[in-house]
Amino acid sequence: MSVTESAEPSTTAGADPAPDRPDPALRLRRRLRQAAVSPCTWLVGAAIAVYGVFAYHQYTQLQVGACDLGIFYQAAEGWAFHGFPYDPIKGYPQLGDHFSPVFLLLAPALWVDNSPLTLVFAQVVLVCSSAVPVYLVARRAWGRAVASALAAAYLASMGVQGSIAFPVHEVMFGAPIIAWALERALAKRWTTASLIIASGVFVKEDMGPMVIMFALFALVNRKWRHGAALIVWGAGMFVLTVDVIIPHFNPGGFTYAADYAANLHADNFNQLVAQLATHPRLGLHLLFDDPVKRQTWTDLLKPVAFTVLASPIALLGAPLMVTRMLSSRSTEWSDSLYYDMPLMVITFIGAIDGVQRLARLVRRFVPRLDRAWLPALAGCCLAGIALVTTAGMDRHRPLYGWLTRDTYTSAPAWVAEVHTALAAVPAGVEVRATNDLVIPLAARDTVTLVGSKVDRGDWAAVDTTDPQCPIGPADIPPYLAALRAQGFRLVTQDGPIMVLHRP
Repeated sequence: MSVTESAEPSTTAGADPAPDRPDPALRLRRRLRQAAVSPCTWLVGAAIAVYGVFAYHQYTQLQVGACDLGIFYQAAEGWAFHGFPYDPIKGYPQLGDHFSPVFLLLAPALWVDNSPLTLVFAQVVLVCSSAVPVYLVARRAWGRAVASALAAAYLASMGVQGSIAFPVHEVMFGAPIIAWALERALAKRWTTASLIIASGVFVKEDMGPMVIMFALFALVNRKWRHGAALIVWGAGMFVLTVDVIIPHFNPGGFTYAADYAANLHADNFNQLVAQLATHPRLGLHLLFDDPVKRQTWTDLLKPVAFTVLASPIALLGAPLMVTRMLSSRSTEWSDSLYYDMPLMVITFIGAIDGVQRLARLVRRFVPRLDRAWLPALAGCCLAGIALVTTAGMDRHRPLYGWLTRDTYTSAPAWVAEVHTALAAVPAGVEVRATNDLVIPLAARDTVTLVGSKVDRGDWAAVDTTDPQCPIGPADIPPYLAALRAQGFRLVTQDGPIMVLHRP
């Protein structure tokens, strides 16, 4: 054997040399370069910038209040600084309102900047980031151009706009979780997908039924173990949160069950299920019995030409739509709030899957159309319809109203009066405030909500002309009279804003 030969490493006879593993740092740099030039990055970045400016303008114009920004800010602040999400606005821990321990994840952001605005920006980023899995699913099917068009339509959809215009809500976490779970499932990464969707139960109690629907989707794809595990987990967590955890923290029990009392004579979710099982025709009637409900159904399906109904992914939206439409609260029926955000994910990703299924069906039963261009044509049609339809619907959405009218601009004099009056309230005190005055005080004081029946404190800040939820202008005179009877005295008044104190 020569010296050269003896210096070579020995290998097993007939075996190929082990391939060189790419450097992790090199792979990371490569992926960062790819992300930097991806259309998805630029679309999501542009959406974050536009919606961020919109949200900031709305915030500085005092167009946000206790419902729901103040409620979730107090919960996140409780997690960040006290280790427990007690909510003075509600009068009990936030876990007794909705089971949303996921807000614990925002604690580090509040350590950096303890302000409700931090949550507003966090929602903008999280909601817009849910477009990434939508883009990835579409890109695998039809390439960058179609994926970019669908991602743009998604980012301009009514669910995204409604969520940004009504900060902050659990959907900021729910939408990305659902989106990534579906993306991983369609990429055949079922274990990862199952773990992601299973975490949704910590977003809100109604995610339990959605986990069960995702389990059915797994079973359709013959993922028996994943499906069985998710059914047990989703059903178990739903019962645990609704029947045990929420009533434990809320003196009134699960108060949202009362929303179904009028329509279904159900005082809790167990009775709701029983009523639907024994009176299916009533439940079916209530899903479409109002023009607002029918319009919401249409607005959800129209941007994707109803093609989501060709995919079993549509099942995931059933629990959300059923609970919304069966509720006696009409605010849940419309498509102008945040309720549609999780459904946007299901609608768009489900439509991508549905169009692919329809294309395969056509190619199977119409051999003459068995051409390679058929799937691409179907994708282009879906993207075109989504863009055109969404653009037409956006004329009635918050972003268009902000860009073309002064819808989200308050009178400068009123904004100045609010800040001048509230300057009389010292920091670190307990204040009872009307809904529109909660947010300017929230970061420095313990704020409770006038009209909530749990308002307390020796300071009071009252907007006498437009107090907003849950009371109206007619309720202000008797409320002020009650405060004076308790020993409150006027400290300052700027325009309609009154600040009172009880020595």
